[in-house]
Amino acid sequence: MAMTRGGSRRRRGGPVAALVTAVVLLWPGTAWAADASFTPTQARQGESVKVEFVVPDERPGIRTERIEVRLPADNPIAEVYPLSVDGWAPLITTRKLDTPVAGLHAPATDIVTATVTWSRTPNAGDGPARLPLSMGPLPQTDRLAFELLQTYADGMVVRWGGPGQRPLPALALLPADPAAPGGHGAHGGAPDGQPSAGDPPAEATGDGGPNANSLLAAGLVAGLGGGAVVGWLISRWRRNSAEEIDRSVLDGEPTGDDADTTGRAGSEAAEAGARR
Repeated sequence: MAMTRGGSRRRRGGPVAALVTAVVLLWPGTAWAADASFTPTQARQGESVKVEFVVPDERPGIRTERIEVRLPADNPIAEVYPLSVDGWAPLITTRKLDTPVAGLHAPATDIVTATVTWSRTPNAGDGPARLPLSMGPLPQTDRLAFELLQTYADGMVVRWGGPGQRPLPALALLPADPAAPGGHGAHGGAPDGQPSAGDPPAEATGDGGPNANSLLAAGLVAGLGGGAVVGWLISRWRRNSAEEIDRSVLDGEPTGDDADTTGRAGSEAAEAGARR
């Protein structure tokens, strides 16, 4: 009889344990379906990069209304631009630096982005929020740590990336590529638009084609050649005109003993004109 009661307690204990486990897993803030992340996970110092943050909605029936991305305070980035995303509207807040940093489109700036806050709009779809930021030039450090503040519609705030908060990986920064011109990735070149010291002269071409000097020489040769042709045509026209004048003189009536000589000269001139 005691064995029967013990077996019954064990059978009832199974469903109770399963129920407790389900409550723990579904309780807000206790267990999470996914983590916030971003891509790419690494870039190069001195270059620009587009980082896309992916933030999940982890609470069924309650949507995320606002996501704040905090840029690193100890490693400021000169230029940070939010890219267009359907369903989310960005707002930038800035801060002033004591020491300016080099920019992509200006030699230096002392006003940099501190945070970018994205707010959900009525046409936002379901699923994780994908929020891209273009930034650069990346500072001379081995890692960049971001912080995210995710605010739900009921006011609950989930913090990512800071001390004691939910984990968010850092962006690993590799040493600058020495082969990259100007060290600014896709932008390239010096910040003020001038060619860098290692750039080839403007007249040179990468495929061995004609440069500006050879094109100028070809133009001069073509011009001289064209002048020679024009000169030849003018001299020929003058000779033809002279011959026509001679023929007009020869067309007059010969007199005396000069008739035969004049006739022969006219015939020879006519034959010469025909040959030409």
